[in-house]
Amino acid sequence: MQTADFPLPFVNAPYSRAMFDDEWIFVSGTIGMDYDTQTLAVSAEDQTRLMVRNIEKYLAACGGRLEQVVNYTLIVAGAEHLGAVVQTLSEVLPCKPTGTAMLAGIAVPKAWVEMQVIARKSQPVGGSRT
Repeated sequence: MQTADFPLPFVNAPYSRAMFDDEWIFVSGTIGMDYDTQTLAVSAEDQTRLMVRNIEKYLAACGGRLEQVVNYTLIVAGAEHLGAVVQTLSEVLPCKPTGTAMLAGIAVPKAWVEMQVIARKSQPVGGSRT
């Protein structure tokens, strides 16, 4: 496995942003933050959009595409954000992978959503949304 290192929300964080080989890509939990400036998008909707754009960037750096995501784990920081996150995710995620969602605390204050993904490079691009 190779690593793709990008900025993380914590100095000296003991993990990689992504790991990949010829077939699989594993992207660590990603939030709706501009990791270069360490600033979060304000709303749950905007955080969800930025989170997906970040994940898309990490997948691309590993030779993958967002459409190749086969599984995700979604964490939403509170029930009050769940509807907005799910609605926005359904608008911006171009496929329907298997997934798990949970309500739980997120380590970065005011982060309302976090998602980690697994993608398979041989998964046909343009996966079904049926």
